[in-house]
Amino acid sequence: MSDLILNDLQLEVIGGIRRSDRVIAARCGWGSGKTSSLVFALWFIAKTRPGTTSLLITDTNSRYNSVLMPEIEKWLMPRGWTYNHTLRQWVDTYTGSAVLCRSYFRPGTRDASHNPLEGINVTSGVALIDECQTLSAEVAHKALGRLRSGPSPTLILVGLPVADAWWCQMAEDAGNPPLLFTSYVNEANLSEAWFEATELLPEDEREAMVMNRPKPPSGLVYQEFSIESHVIDDFKYSPEMTGRIAIDWGFRKPSVLILVYDEAREASVVVHEINPQEVTIRQLAEMILRVAWPRALKDQAPGPRIWLDAGCADKAGKARNDQTGRSAFREVAKPIEAGGIGMPLRHTTDPVRTDVLNGVQKLKRAFARSRYLITREVWTRGERATGNSLRKALMSYAWDTKEQPKKDGREDPLDALRYDCIFNYWADEVSRSSYTPRRKPNRTKRAGIITDRRSF
Repeated sequence: MSDLILNDLQLEVIGGIRRSDRVIAARCGWGSGKTSSLVFALWFIAKTRPGTTSLLITDTNSRYNSVLMPEIEKWLMPRGWTYNHTLRQWVDTYTGSAVLCRSYFRPGTRDASHNPLEGINVTSGVALIDECQTLSAEVAHKALGRLRSGPSPTLILVGLPVADAWWCQMAEDAGNPPLLFTSYVNEANLSEAWFEATELLPEDEREAMVMNRPKPPSGLVYQEFSIESHVIDDFKYSPEMTGRIAIDWGFRKPSVLILVYDEAREASVVVHEINPQEVTIRQLAEMILRVAWPRALKDQAPGPRIWLDAGCADKAGKARNDQTGRSAFREVAKPIEAGGIGMPLRHTTDPVRTDVLNGVQKLKRAFARSRYLITREVWTRGERATGNSLRKALMSYAWDTKEQPKKDGREDPLDALRYDCIFNYWADEVSRSSYTPRRKPNRTKRAGIITDRRSF
């Protein structure tokens, strides 16, 4: 490939193969060179794994003939590749490497064991799938089953911009951040006139297919949220701002949101999020303290932080841990030197406020009134995060057929935000600068647990 100049997308795909990433997923705009990236990947595999067979999949035979085959003919035929129409197989005559080409179509009347990939033996360990937005995750699962006899298996999945792209989620689950590129990644090979012509497209279509900013699907719970209204570019943190923390507990995948109140906007701004996997309370506390610190203990901080004045968490943290015999609330409220964050968190057991649908309605109202905003940094980082993020949660949290929020495993950051909302925006008449209730609640405090028993 020394005579080629690859764009950043194509270089990233090659880099993933070099690293033996389990899943290389790309969601890219029109004209970004995503199909060419598969062709260059095939070439790289043929040179580095001679004598092996790879698998190339697209959705239909007509798309293979009109899109993939011309790209292979353009780049690989001049370099000694030949095609066997009967076998639907390309062969590199110099290395003996082969590529089997298949379209994946399974009639709904046939079960998943009857699919076009059965019986194929992929010895290179690599399967490549184009146009993932037209396919389901089934094709990736079946392709993975064909990679048994090669080296460490790698799936390369590319598709156009759609919200909640399944192939990007698969990469995240494998610990490989998805590759997200606009059409401009291939600007050197696209004319200025083409980009000008795309400005005539409907705004939503251009945002999705050129700028790689697909709109969330309809049917989401928080339809009141919009990127244009709630994601802000010009936020600047000031130490005088009131800081808060909200936590959704869980050893497997807890979620922490750090917010500050912006008086000029009259809104709470999400300035940081933490979404680790399989961590103890002590480890979670360490992650929090790298970013935020109790204002009351400011003198002990090792450097500038976001200063915290209050916090809340899911009441589930009241339960005692089987190993420690202590609740999550007590553990996190321990002094910093003892493994906590040095401040207590609030929770409520009020059945009205802890009802999920009630909390969802309050948060919907808060979004409608722009009481919550998100910094551009948090929003952008959330798209590329491996694991949960507030962005992914907002883009996937939908209603089920029984008009209940559907749990898909990504909703934890929204749960944390809902806890914050029921303390700070339950009644939207409270003073949003101080977050003090209009009347003093009946509260009890025990070793870091503050329980609000006020009824509404």
